[in-house]
This record gives sequence, C-alpha cells and structure tokens, in this order.
Amino acid sequence: GQVISAVKDGCRAALLEGPRRLVEAVFACDVQTSSDQLGKAYGVLARRRATIIEERMKEGTDIFVIEAKLPVVESFGIVDELRKQTSGAAQCQLVMAGWELMDSDPFWAPSTEEELEDSDLSDVINAQGASRKCMDLVRRRKGLSVGEKVVEHAEKQRTRARRK
Repeated sequence: GQVISAVKDGCRAALLEGPRRLVEAVFACDVQTSSDQLGKAYGVLARRRATIIEERMKEGTDIFVIEAKLPVVESFGIVDELRKQTSGAAQCQLVMAGWELMDSDPFWAPSTEEELEDSDLSDVINAQGASRKCMDLVRRRKGLSVGEKVVEHAEKQRTRARRK
C-alpha cells in the first residue's frame, strides 16, 4: 500500500514539474478561390490560426488552391465566412488530418515585466495564448471551474425605488 502511493505521488510530481502541453485535433483544409479573392481567403485563414502548407494554381484556369492545416476548434463556420468574405468565390473542403501538439503551456503566465515584454503582448489575458483559451472552452463546456472573475471592478448597486 505504501509503495503504490509513493510511486503515484512521484509520478504526479514529475508530470507537474515539466511543461504541460495540449494536443488538438486538426483538419486538412483545401480552399479553392479565384486570384482576385486570394487575399480575403488568406485573411479568413489567418484569423482562425491556420497554417498554410502549400499554394498552387490549377493549370489553364485562374483558380488557386490553398492547402492548410486548421484546428477543429477554429473550423466552425469557416465555410460561411469564406463565402461571405469572397462573395461566393471560395470553396472549402475539410478532412480530418490527425492531432498536433499546441505551442504554448496552458498554465504559463508572465511573472515579470520582462516576460510580458518578451511575449509582445499587451496584457496577461492575451499572453496566456491559444492553448489556455482552448482549455477554458472545454472546461466551460463540461461544466468545470474556469479561473476567471465573474465581476471585475464592481461598484455598489443602487436601487432606484423610492423609500416611503
């Protein structure tokens, strides 16, 4: 009994000591669009954390094919947004491509002014990065606690009813 609990505590401490990473599902995204709407298609993909793999032109046409990897979390509504931004000139196809390790530690927070300046982010919320936002979305969806304040800079509420 004592050996198992000691090994369990040792494994837990070792896992918590190292940097923690999340793994997220990724789609392979093929976007077909005309050359005049190419910039708008790139804008939609950039807003959704897509990684561009390849861009090529179909022979004999003015249609470009953009191959990218897109996180599944960011993919909801991308087809409608692409059609809206490109006036219907872009088509999108999504296929499950596997899992990828996210770049940042979801529990990292800048502890000094230098770390905040090095991350080139203006405030602590943006400094936590995409992995923390993804983790908070899943925790909120499952009904678990999320480390956010419900009320920030609260003032005393005044009642408008007259007292008689």
